[in-house]
Amino acid sequence: MSIQENLGVFKRPSWHHRRDARFVIFVAVVLVLYHGQGRIYGPGRISDQVNEMIHNGAERVDLVVTTKFPAEEFHMGVFQRVGGIRGVAGNETLLFGVKPKDIRSISRKYWVENIDLAPADE
Repeated sequence: MSIQENLGVFKRPSWHHRRDARFVIFVAVVLVLYHGQGRIYGPGRISDQVNEMIHNGAERVDLVVTTKFPAEEFHMGVFQRVGGIRGVAGNETLLFGVKPKDIRSISRKYWVENIDLAPADE
């Protein structure tokens, strides 16, 4: 048997059998699931009062953001990008002057449980 005939016996594996292609597909699926869950469950974390303020056209809203655990430095950095932090008590963080688009962005974080209006100052 010649070399030419032997080369014809071995087929090149399909793209979906390659290890690197499977890894890229796996990473893409994980990213889609991660961001998808935020878009699906995020709106349910925003209270009705905050949704009403958003739909009424409020430019900025004062919020109480409840997280699944006490906020740490990373979480504070995320909060500081969207508004001013006025205090932290346990799992609740007071944020002031948050834009509506940023409220939706915060609600998509997996560590956020609830977003509600901040109590009025008296």
